Amino acid sequence: MTPTLDTRPTLTIAGEEDLIDIRFDAVAAYHGQSALAMLAVTFQALRLMLPVLSPERPPRRADLVVTSGHPGPGVRDAFEFVTRAVTRGVYTVDRSLPHARLCPGADMSYSWRVSAGDRSVGAALRSGVVPDRFFELIGRGAARSDDENAELSALKRRVADDVLATAPDTLFDRL
Repeated sequence: MTPTLDTRPTLTIAGEEDLIDIRFDAVAAYHGQSALAMLAVTFQALRLMLPVLSPERPPRRADLVVTSGHPGPGVRDAFEFVTRAVTRGVYTVDRSLPHARLCPGADMSYSWRVSAGDRSVGAALRSGVVPDRFFELIGRGAARSDDENAELSALKRRVADDVLATAPDTLFDRL
């Protein structure tokens, strides 16, 4: 049986005129399936960070600036869909971020920072949220066999399902 993504997680952000409720399934439709696990991880990080950044009301999309320690397309697309930071030119990848360096041998961090004016909040993915096998397969890159590619594809979906079914505050350390 193929698992199905929990499409219920939502977050709210202030648009130009009204509040915008964004469901994970809309972000997934925008992205596709290539980096589904990191798309889900980043969406959940945003669900944690945005209310901390602006507890009184959802933050204004136009005010948000993003720094990501992870250069991948799932991360980028989740931030772009929610914040439009890439389009607005306020999205930076900083591979030197010191937190959540979970993938051995990879020059990247599974941590992020979102800022609005003088306020800033960060999140770092906790060790163990994503299984070690995921990192092993990612690390093999083009050397993966067809069987390993199929395993990775299934693992991405399972990670996404598990992450979306978990409360964001149990997935990340706040920075």
